[in-house]
Amino acid sequence: MIIAALSLSHAQDPTGKWKTQMETPNGPMDMTFTFKTSGDTLTGEAEGPMGAMPITHSKKDGKTFSFDIQFGDMTITHQCVIMGDSISMKVPGMQGETMSMILKRVPGQK
Repeated sequence: MIIAALSLSHAQDPTGKWKTQMETPNGPMDMTFTFKTSGDTLTGEAEGPMGAMPITHSKKDGKTFSFDIQFGDMTITHQCVIMGDSISMKVPGMQGETMSMILKRVPGQK
C-alpha cells in the first residue's frame, strides 16, 4: 500500500527536466522545461532557441498545474496535466487557437 502511494505521488510530481517539440510557422522548435516543486509551489524555467525564461504565477493542484512565461511583452499561460512520465500542455496560439504539446520526462532528471 505504501509503495502504491509513493508511485502515485511521483506520478503527480512534475519536478525534473522535460522535453518537447512544438510546431511553429518556421518549423519545429525544441523546448526544455525544468520544474521544481515545494508543496503547491512550482518554479523553474522554459528554454528554447531564444534562451531561458523563468516560470511565474504558478498554481498546482494534484495532477494539474499552470504557470506563466513572459516572452517579450507577452505573458503566455500554460495549462498542464501530468500523466506519469508525460505532461499534456495547452498554450494559447498567436491567432487565438490552442496549441497542444506532450512533454516527456528526461530519464534520470528527477
